[in-house]
Amino acid sequence: MGRLEKETKEGATFVGKPKKVSWERLWAFSGGPFSNTGWPRKNVHTDSEFAKSCGLPSVAASATQFMGYVAELMIDLFGVEWLSHGTMDVKFINIVDAGDVLVTKAEVKARESQGSATRFTMDISCENQKRVKVLVGYTTGILGKGTFSPIQQTILQKDVQNMPTLQGYEFALTPEFNQQYLYAEEDFRPWYIEETEIGPPIGHPALLFNMSNGTRSPSFSMGAGEAAFHARDETFFLNPARVGKKLKVVFNWRGTHEKRGRPYRLTSVSVVDEDGREILKRLLHSTIVSKQYQKQSP
Repeated sequence: MGRLEKETKEGATFVGKPKKVSWERLWAFSGGPFSNTGWPRKNVHTDSEFAKSCGLPSVAASATQFMGYVAELMIDLFGVEWLSHGTMDVKFINIVDAGDVLVTKAEVKARESQGSATRFTMDISCENQKRVKVLVGYTTGILGKGTFSPIQQTILQKDVQNMPTLQGYEFALTPEFNQQYLYAEEDFRPWYIEETEIGPPIGHPALLFNMSNGTRSPSFSMGAGEAAFHARDETFFLNPARVGKKLKVVFNWRGTHEKRGRPYRLTSVSVVDEDGREILKRLLHSTIVSKQYQKQSP
């Protein structure tokens, strides 16, 4: 992989390292904390029978697991500072099975300079060993110091109407929990483990993705033979999360719509640490996977 520079032109491409979604890493990612009784937790990501009851042919890796691969490539390109200004808007277009090998690719589509800084917009994709894309979308990131206006978060700023909202919750970002996700993501860079020039260790972005999914809410529920399915994710990074802090996740349901006979739900998410520092915001687009919808693509 070449190096991203302020002078890098449109059309330049970058490739991340291959990642094998082994059973061990899939379970570490989606099975819940290692300390939980009955680990791994049974769901469409860890249990074949559960997945088949929902109409899937086999387990499917969590979309947030390979979202983490996108974040890793962006940090390779922009530095860990990307966790303070980066954005990601991705769609999940195919299932990832246990044993698949995924490669993330980015292509510069546009660049904007302001003072000593350059903001890049990049097409992003992730494909398996059969060259089938499983994720597509775009990301933004900044090299250098500048005063760019934040990427618009219009739908996140709208007033919430009278809609049922998932219950928020808190969790502790312990070193042990963070390192569980480092194993799941196969990403052991020092700033996740020890104090570095950027300060105390930080939480892996894939952990933050997974722990701020709507399925984590204490009030989340689905019918028998149903599971939530991630269709699209818009993420706005504001600050890195520090290991040792408690994080609060707040959900707001933004509405529903139907596409090709399948129901979709929009949920905005905010993650804030115990000091009130905003970590990230997301807009989740989710649908239902079940035998009723098994022949329809999300």
